[in-house]
Amino acid sequence: MGGGAPIGAGQEDASIAFVTKTYANYVQDIQQAAEGLRQRAAVLQQEGPAQLQQLQSQIQPQTQELIQALQETQSPIGLPTSSVVEIFGWSSILLLGAGIASIIGGYVLSPIFGIFIGRAGAAILATLVLPAIGAYQLNAEDGSTSATRFQLLLLALTQGILMGHSISYTYLSGQPLGFVTPLVIAFAYPLIAGQVGTAHLPLLGGAVGAAFGVQLALGLASGALSFSYFLLSALYSGASAALLQIAFKNLSAPNRIHQYQLLLVASFLFSKALVYGLFGSAEPAKGAQLA
Repeated sequence: MGGGAPIGAGQEDASIAFVTKTYANYVQDIQQAAEGLRQRAAVLQQEGPAQLQQLQSQIQPQTQELIQALQETQSPIGLPTSSVVEIFGWSSILLLGAGIASIIGGYVLSPIFGIFIGRAGAAILATLVLPAIGAYQLNAEDGSTSATRFQLLLLALTQGILMGHSISYTYLSGQPLGFVTPLVIAFAYPLIAGQVGTAHLPLLGGAVGAAFGVQLALGLASGALSFSYFLLSALYSGASAALLQIAFKNLSAPNRIHQYQLLLVASFLFSKALVYGLFGSAEPAKGAQLA
C-alpha cells in the first residue's frame, strides 16, 4: 500500500491530460485557421487586381447612368404625377415623425443611449446603416401598400431617435422643418404639371424652387433665417431635386416608391447631421435651436 498512488491521483492526472489535450486542440485549430487565412490572403493577392477591375467595370456604368440622370434636363418627363405625389407625400410624414422622434431621442433617451453608443455611431446608424437594412428588407415589397408604409414609418421613427441622440445638446442658430420641403413638392408638382405639362426643367425647377421659397419665407416669418437655416434648406432642396431626377430616369416608381422614400429621408438626416457637425456649438447662441 505504501507504494500505491494516492487516491484520486489518477483522476487528477487524467484531468490535467484532458485539459492539456483540449488546449492543444485549440492551438491546432488556431494554426489551421491562420494557415487558411494565409492561403486566402495569397489567393486574394493574386486575384485581387482582377476582382477590383471587374468591380470597377460593374460600378462604372451605374455611376455614369446616375450622372446622366442628374444632368438630364431636356427630355420630357414620363413619370406619372401620382407617383411623385406618393413619393414626397409619404416622405413628408416620415420626416415629420423622424423630427418628433429626434426630440425624444435628444431630450429623453440620449442619456440612456450614451451608455451604449456614441453620437457619431448613432448618426451613422441613422443615415447609412438603417436605410441600407431597410432597403434590403423591403426590396421585394410593393411600396404603395399600407404595410410597407407602416414599416417605413417605424424605421423613420428609429432613425429620428438616433439622430436626436447624435445631435443632443448641440445648437444651431436656426434650422428649417425638414418635412416642409417634400410637403410643398407634393402639392406644387401637380399644380405646375398642369401648367407646363411634361417640360422637364420648368417642372423640376418649379417644384423644387417652390419648396425652397416656402422654407425661406418661413425662416423670415419666424426670425430663424440664418446661414445654417439657409444651408439646410438648400441641401434639402438639392436632395429632393436629385431624387426627382433619378425617379424621372428610372420611370418605375410604383415598384420603387419605398426606395425613393428611404433615400430621401436618409439624405435629409445626413444633411442635418452634416450641418450640425460643421456649424453646431455646445453653447446656445441667441435664438439657437436644439435638435
